[in-house]
Amino acid sequence: MVRSEADERYKRCVLELERFGDRLSASPREHAAAEYLVEQLRAAGLEVEKQAFRGASSHGARFLVHVLLACAGIAAGWRWPLAGAALAAAALASLVAEQMTYGVWLSRLVCRSRSYNVVGRLRPSGRPVRRVIVSAHYDTQRRGWIWAPARVLVPLQARLPPTLMQPFLLLNLLMLLQVAAGVLAAFVPGLAALRYTVVVLWCGYGIFIVLLGQWAFAPAVPGGADNGSGVAAAIEIAEAWAQQPPSESVELLVLLTGCEETGLLGAAAWLDAHRDDDPPLPTVAVNVDGIGFGPPRFLGAEVPAAGVALRIPAWLNAVCQRVATDLGLDAGPHALPGPTDTLAFLARGVPAVSIVGFRDGFRLPHYHTPRDTAANMDFAVAAGGRTFAAAVVRAVASQALSALENSRSTLGK
Repeated sequence: MVRSEADERYKRCVLELERFGDRLSASPREHAAAEYLVEQLRAAGLEVEKQAFRGASSHGARFLVHVLLACAGIAAGWRWPLAGAALAAAALASLVAEQMTYGVWLSRLVCRSRSYNVVGRLRPSGRPVRRVIVSAHYDTQRRGWIWAPARVLVPLQARLPPTLMQPFLLLNLLMLLQVAAGVLAAFVPGLAALRYTVVVLWCGYGIFIVLLGQWAFAPAVPGGADNGSGVAAAIEIAEAWAQQPPSESVELLVLLTGCEETGLLGAAAWLDAHRDDDPPLPTVAVNVDGIGFGPPRFLGAEVPAAGVALRIPAWLNAVCQRVATDLGLDAGPHALPGPTDTLAFLARGVPAVSIVGFRDGFRLPHYHTPRDTAANMDFAVAAGGRTFAAAVVRAVASQALSALENSRSTLGK
């Protein structure tokens, strides 16, 4: 495909996604965008299906459920300290488990909306011996007051060790403090310092309730760079693969996920639904997310909103570095405060890496704001991101099979 033609098709795809308006997770506009993406993948020559799953329209609401339970624990703790500590521990355990994509626990009541993953497949001409997944999310995030401090803190957090980058680390610490205070109050009643601890907890949770409550019901953003840029790149990669497959024994699967912005629900749902695929194939995933924000980079670690950072396999890190060197890029590895769909893959032992874009100083212009439109997107840097992502996909497709077999990379075991 001529480069200028590919550039025009890419830009048209981003613009057409934007014309749906905001693609709020699990909303009618997200559903309409899914239908459009089905058509685009079929036009590219892929077998396509739309897979439904239970999603959520608000990530803020999922967090808020946990904060409210912790607040109930403070109230119960006045009379039954250990019961209050137990409620805080339950809130913390559920929060971490959900943000690590291990399940939907306390927020199950707000995860009842229908969403869709759009899945396209290109079967190899020979017997498949491995699978490469190219993923990108097509839903968009709600704006909110919570993103104003985040835009200031991200450049600072991104310089910390990955485990300390968690955006909701403070909420984790408040819940841990509540658990410790409840246990201490049960065995040392009347301790004066505990009164001050309760004041700190109420103040901290009060701030989170205001920010999360406003975020939970705010309108969504247009999502030009995040993530129209990644979806259009995934479709372009599939088109190029269909025209010139890199291997006769590698299957390509394009996974366009819904509800990424509400806790990676689409990626987790697809992975959990395909644990028992037959035949089981060694699998590796390349996720493309927000390449319109700045020069191409890759993430060597995924940082959950709450939980433990997960690193990509060393061999995959080496592949990305080799491709970057060949293209003359200083692309990473990096880490950012907050996860991409890659976290759901890594949490299940599937090798995966995210190709992203951000400016020097870890800056993401117009991130989660109404100004995240195609008009404000840098299509020149997005072109570099597409080139890098496509090269990583092809390098992974030709990677020695032993690297995949030596990691827990097989879906269907």
